[in-house]
Formats: sequence, C-alpha cells, structure tokens
Amino acid sequence: MLKLHLLLVSLCLLISFISAADRITICPRNVGCMRGRYMNGYQTEKFEAFLGIPYAEPPIGQRRFRNPVWKSKWDDIIDATQAKPDCIQKNYLLPTPIIYGDEDCLYLNIYRPVLRSGALPVMVYIHGGGFFSGSAGPLITGPEYIMDTGEVILVTMAYRLGGFRFSFKGFLSTGDDNMPGNFGLKDQQLVFKWIQNHIEVFDGDKTRVTIFGQSAGGVATHLHLLNPNSAYLFHNVISMSGTANVPFAITKNPLEQARKTAELCEIENANRLSTAELANALRNVDVLRLINAGDGLKYWDVDPLTNYRPVVERETPDSIVPADPEEMMKGTKYQARPWLIGTVPEEGAVRVVNIIENSTLLNQFNARTEFLLQELMEWPDKYSRHQKEHRTAVVVTEYLRGIWNIRRSNQFGFLDAITDRGFKHPLYKAIRENYERRTKIWYHHFMYNFNYKGPFSYASLYTQANVTGKYGVVHCDDLIYLFRSPLLFPDFDKKSIEAQVIDSFVTYIVNFARFGYVTGVPTIGACSAGTLSSRPNSICDYHEFVNSDSNPNGFEVRVNSRFPTEKVRLWQELLDEKV
Repeated sequence: MLKLHLLLVSLCLLISFISAADRITICPRNVGCMRGRYMNGYQTEKFEAFLGIPYAEPPIGQRRFRNPVWKSKWDDIIDATQAKPDCIQKNYLLPTPIIYGDEDCLYLNIYRPVLRSGALPVMVYIHGGGFFSGSAGPLITGPEYIMDTGEVILVTMAYRLGGFRFSFKGFLSTGDDNMPGNFGLKDQQLVFKWIQNHIEVFDGDKTRVTIFGQSAGGVATHLHLLNPNSAYLFHNVISMSGTANVPFAITKNPLEQARKTAELCEIENANRLSTAELANALRNVDVLRLINAGDGLKYWDVDPLTNYRPVVERETPDSIVPADPEEMMKGTKYQARPWLIGTVPEEGAVRVVNIIENSTLLNQFNARTEFLLQELMEWPDKYSRHQKEHRTAVVVTEYLRGIWNIRRSNQFGFLDAITDRGFKHPLYKAIRENYERRTKIWYHHFMYNFNYKGPFSYASLYTQANVTGKYGVVHCDDLIYLFRSPLLFPDFDKKSIEAQVIDSFVTYIVNFARFGYVTGVPTIGACSAGTLSSRPNSICDYHEFVNSDSNPNGFEVRVNSRFPTEKVRLWQELLDEKV
C-alpha cells in the first residue's frame, strides 16, 4: 500500500509539473494577471491561448440595458485556461431551440503564436447569429486554422445579444437615453478600446487591427466602419455575408417594441409607464421570462428571425448608429479603411431550407403565402398596404413563376428571392455607395465569393434533414474553412482537399489583415461607380473559391464578375431607389 501511495503521489506531482509547464502568465497593466495555456493547432504543434478574459463588469442587475463599463483591475491571478459560457440566448436557427448561456458573459479570448518576431497584426472577430445567437468559444469559433499561419494575434469576443431570440439584453431599447440600445455593439467597441490599451502586452500591434465578422457580425463591422466615433480603433474591415443596410439591420419602432416586451413579461401598465420606469421594470424581470417573451413578437414560427435589432440613437460621443445606415452610407463622415466583402451563393438558405424541408411549415406557408411572403420581404413602412401587396405580386411573378405557393418547380426561386432581398441587393448597394461617395482618402474594396462545395454544410443544421449539397453553398459555409468547429463538424483529414481549401482561404483572409489588400491570388480589375452601372449581369471583379476538376488540387481561386445585377435593379425599382 505504501508503494502504491508513493506512486500516486509521484503521479500527482508529475501531473502538477506538466500542468504548470503548460501554462503561461501575463499581466496587462491596469487589468491584472491571467494564466493561459497552450492549445494544439490543426497543422502545427501548438499556440498560446488566454480564454475568458473579462473586459467589462457583468451586465446584470442595474447594469442590464446600460452601456458597458470597464472591468475593474483584479489582484489575484485569474484562470484564463477555459472559455466562459456564451451570452444567454435562444437560438431559433436550429430546428430544436434551447435556452443556454449566461447573463455574465462579457469576456474575450486572445490567441497568439508561440514564436513571435516583433508586434503582430491583430484580428478581432465578431460572431454572427442574427444579433440573437452565436458563440465566441473555441468549440464553434475555433482558432486553430488562423493560428496555423503564425502571422497574427486573434481576438474573439462575446457581446450582449438582442432580445429573446437574441437574448434581449443587447438591443432592446426605449429609443431614448433611459435605455438607448445597441449595447451589443457598444460591447464590441469597448473590446476595440481594450485592444488599443492592452494588446501590446500580448505582442500585438495596435496600429494594425482588423475587425471581421460574419452575418450579423458582418453587419456590425460595417456599422462600426460607418460610425465616426470608431475612428482609429481599427485599420482594416472584413464584412462577411452582411452589410449595414440589410433589411434586418435596424429596429424602426424601438419604444413600441419595448412596451410590447414589457406586456409579455406581465409588467403592469406597460403602455403608460414613462421610459425611465419602463427601463427600470425591465431590468428587474427574470432573465428566462425576458428571453421567452420574444416568442410573443413573432408573426409566424420563428419569424421575424431578428426581433431586437440595432437602433438609430441620438448622436453622442457614445453612439454607434447616430443615423440610419442608408444615410450614413451616403455621407462622408465615416473613416476610409481597406474593406474586404465576402458572400456565398445561397445566403437565403438560412431561413428557406427549413421552410421547404419541413412539411408542416411548408403547408402553413402555402396556406398563407400572400401574408407571409409580404412579411418576409420586410417592405419599408413608408409603403401603404396596397403598395406592399403590389410589390409582393411582382416578386411572385419574377421569382416564383407567378405561382402563389412554393412547389418543386419554384422552390429555388423562393431561395433566390430571400437571398437577393436580404443580402445581394444590400451588398451591391453598399459597394456602389462606397464608390460614389469616395473622398480624397479612399481605398478600393476587395470581394470574394466562397463557392466551394465540400462534404459538410450548415444547411443540415438549419433543418432536421441531411440536405448537404442540395442547396449549394449556403449562408455560413465559408466559416467551415475559417474556424474549426468541433461541436458542429468532424475534423477534415490533414491531407484532404478541404485542408488545402482551409490553407488557401485562411491565408487569403489573414493576408488582407496583414497588408490591407489580398495577395497570392489572381489580379482583379479596377472597379468604379461607372463599372457597377454599366455591366449587365455582373459586378466588380471578385475572387471566387470554387471546386475544380481540372486543377490537381481539386479547387481553385479564380476571378469572376457574375452577379444577379438584373434582379438587383428590380429591387432598386421596387424600393424606389436610383437605378
């Protein structure tokens, strides 16, 4: 027994020694000390990780629905070896939604190479999820592929999400100073400021910061780019599958929505309370009741997917959206920065796939097509009921072959309608405004279309059926090759074609962060407002990642310019915009 005891003691000491040797301690000034750890790369041996670093005080109690405040300096060495829970949310992008996460969630993660030569560029990722869901943790937003390059420091962050489907806290607003809203965006901006103050301790270069995000994260990056109050907080921008002018970007009537939410939470006299009383009452509601209250704001199933959205604020030094994004895009106050815009062919699959593949939803949709399609189009409030009906009828003619329900013969037309309305038309307009409002200090944009179809797809997460490949390359599929997501997809073989796609795509993104332009890919032609206006069925040249039978690698990056420009012009006419 004595020998066994000594053996166990020796093993414990060995484990303790290995554990201590496997950890790294760093002490940013005015923050406090933290102990991180090593993580294994995908193609490389290891990198350093500091997980769950608090950047703001917990937004709970009376801090709920308020602007974030700096986390106070701590005295002890905190454990930064494990990620913190995601912000509390109810994810309706999944067929079986569940509530998970925590209100105390304002943490960031920092990853850096073991071998560093001087200060490295910094990449700051804003996850997507419609402002109501998403994760910055390594099980979904895994850093391995980017860390394999050894060229950058990566920061991922959790931020308050929207409301019910987006965990209410980040974007619910009374439309005034009592609860101004945009708290999730302000959390993001606080992270940018944290990086400016502290990233040098991690060997990061605060003068070379790239913000990048996908879907709602892409919308957020564009909003930060347009916001004059974000000057000098970042230097390059990557907007993937989302721009500031998408239909789901802004809540038009925040106070009305806040009162309705209060009613659903059974707050007495919700419609008669002052905004100060309303805000205080909502701060004291149980978090689960607040999240589930959002169910009452839906007009059908999970729609609208994004209930609580960013709002236009009164212009102050703290505001993120001081004007409607459409107006901000036409102005010249925002900072000029190198901009990379990304898209995939079938963006609208994020909603359409489950409607088509779920027979119950499909039957319900076909029984109320006129109403539901009109709602999904999110026509501006300026239009009368008759004008909305007329415009919806045009969509049916142009996309659904004149048939007022969804069938096999027109289901991909339905997908195209949601894609063009929600993503392609806003993307085209954002690029065009960028060129028409160019100033003396100005940068060309770059664009990619990720069209590589691999063995896995987010399409099979949007519905209970295995539909990988059926709908092409869908919303979020480019993320499969940018972040390792062991919770969602198995690892690719390290010698597979997909591993080569990862290397190519990640290098493309990282090089833009390093240099402010893309390298190692075919040269693209110049773009101008005239080019955008004159080319039929095309847009400015962009890079396309695509399968290739002729290339020995099984894929290639080529230059393309094809775009649904005719449909874009249709949407410009339907929305009374300049053609």
